[in-house]
Amino acid sequence: MEGDSIPERLLDNGDTADTASTNDTSQAQVNLAFELTGSSHGSGDEAEKEGDTTSTLADKPEPSQGSTSSPKIDRLPVLEGPTVHRHLRTDSQLSSSEASFAPSSEPDVGRGDDVEGWTTLPPTNRGVEYSEAATLPLGCPSVGEKINEWDGRTDKFTEKKESKGCDACCRCLLRSKHKLPEEPTMAQRIHYSLTCPPHGKVGDILLRLVIGTAVWGCLICITGRLALPGGNLFSLAVLYIAAVLSGRASAAVGMPPLLGSLVAGILFESVPGINAVGHNVDVFWSSVIRNLVLVIILLRAGLGLDPAALRKLSCVVLRLAFLPCVVEAVVAALMTKLLLGLPWLWSFMLGFIVAAVSPAVVVPGLLKLAEEGYGVEAGIPTLVIAAASLDDVLAITGFSVMMGLAFAEGSLVWTLAKGPLEVVAGLVYGVVFGSLCWVLPHQESKDRPAFKFVILFCLGCLGMFGSHKVGLESSGPIAVLSLAFVTGLGWRQSANKDEEVTRYYRALWEVFQPALFVLIGAEIDVGKIDAGTIGWGLLALLVCLSLRVATSFLVVMGAGFSLLERLFIAIAWLPKATVQAAIGSHALDFVRQHGNDPDDIFRGQQVVTIAVMVILVTAPIGAAAIKLTGPKFLARHQPHDSQA
Repeated sequence: MEGDSIPERLLDNGDTADTASTNDTSQAQVNLAFELTGSSHGSGDEAEKEGDTTSTLADKPEPSQGSTSSPKIDRLPVLEGPTVHRHLRTDSQLSSSEASFAPSSEPDVGRGDDVEGWTTLPPTNRGVEYSEAATLPLGCPSVGEKINEWDGRTDKFTEKKESKGCDACCRCLLRSKHKLPEEPTMAQRIHYSLTCPPHGKVGDILLRLVIGTAVWGCLICITGRLALPGGNLFSLAVLYIAAVLSGRASAAVGMPPLLGSLVAGILFESVPGINAVGHNVDVFWSSVIRNLVLVIILLRAGLGLDPAALRKLSCVVLRLAFLPCVVEAVVAALMTKLLLGLPWLWSFMLGFIVAAVSPAVVVPGLLKLAEEGYGVEAGIPTLVIAAASLDDVLAITGFSVMMGLAFAEGSLVWTLAKGPLEVVAGLVYGVVFGSLCWVLPHQESKDRPAFKFVILFCLGCLGMFGSHKVGLESSGPIAVLSLAFVTGLGWRQSANKDEEVTRYYRALWEVFQPALFVLIGAEIDVGKIDAGTIGWGLLALLVCLSLRVATSFLVVMGAGFSLLERLFIAIAWLPKATVQAAIGSHALDFVRQHGNDPDDIFRGQQVVTIAVMVILVTAPIGAAAIKLTGPKFLARHQPHDSQA
């Protein structure tokens, strides 16, 4: 029966040699049982055929009445071969943790400790192989438990082996091993941001670093020394990176980003040790980049001019756009003529440079106030933003005409005729190619917004740089403005309207804005600035700004605005930056490329110095004034749902 063992005392003493050989072969525990079937008799017969190699068993007592027939055990079989099939227990067999019991009807094979009809046989320590009907020794774990134990030991060994390798070294750097708590400290945030694989802002910085390094390597392979330290491309790259970083730092403290970029350019031109970067920038490439940014500014301004919206805003927009600009330009020309001794044409060039308002400072501040509901009901953000584009158009056009007259060469008739001719040439270029953009790209074209952006930008660059080649430099800005305005008229039709084009130009402006201001700042060497230029320039600027604020306050009278709202409009009309940076150095660039006259170079440097000074004074003051006075001077519009 299952679980019964054969005691050692049943074995014959004469067969100790065979038994010893069996023990030497297997060295396993004895757990033999015989089934209560006819096969038991067969095993006895088989034992007789083997000869006298084993001893006979003692006669068994007769079974008790009512019990089943018991097998006749004659001999103990000897397992000869070393290879024996082992028997694995099935689910029907006993568990390893339970004791093995046999019914009392089974003959006592060596032990007499009967307990109420059951005989309990403890496991033995004999070492033989299992038979087909055998089970594991009592108290031993099952095969499944043994396998699980071996697997556990293997896992622990593997983990221990891995912990001695790269995992132990990199565990502190792996993000999977460090979970960020719900309320982490600053140290935990920093440590988590530096874990691998790269992620978050650190991953973005690393991505840009790899891309920048790859691009730099390509430039070195293509251009050679130009991309190495001391070369033009390397200096431009350093200035741009510094402009972006300083712009973000300026925005973090609530100032316009352009202010930080401008200061970075001045530092790289003026501070010993790092001023080699500013000195190594090629003047031609600096001029090209600034002209490229001017194209973007003019295209955005032209596309933003909506005749239907201007008609709705009546003549208030025209008064606010033209009158303060003209008054400030004339006053600035008079002041610079008297204080700095500039020629009249140079004085008016500087006057139109100073008079232009900056959308880069005004528009973000007004849009933020509009989002919060300030001045929306009176239409003040819409009025100021629309007038800002017209103001820039007038200032750039006036500057272009004056520059054309100042550098005109030839007879007096040609000098007088060149100004109007440049204006007409620019308008013709804009109308012709702007009308072409109405039909190209066609409506079935794939990626039509992208093609619109590309064709308009390319035509704008052609108008700007082509005007320099034909000798009509002042017609370039007029051509780009008229091109964008005429193109916008056709693109505003319902069948030809694509809002993505405006977003493309906004993204392009965000990319090139740091380059514009850092390059105009790199034109200023603080150690070489004339003290008289700074002093008289500040005085002229103070007078011009005072008259501009007063004019802006007066021109919006009768438009239904309150006293505080009119005062806010006058304050919002104060900041200057974009146009000053874009056209401030045009006269100086022209002199360097054509005449290189020392007197004209000095005048050009004076103009650039005053333009930069205007940006440094008005941009932060204007941005802060808009931010502080807006919530106090403007009425806040609250929607009905928020009131409810």
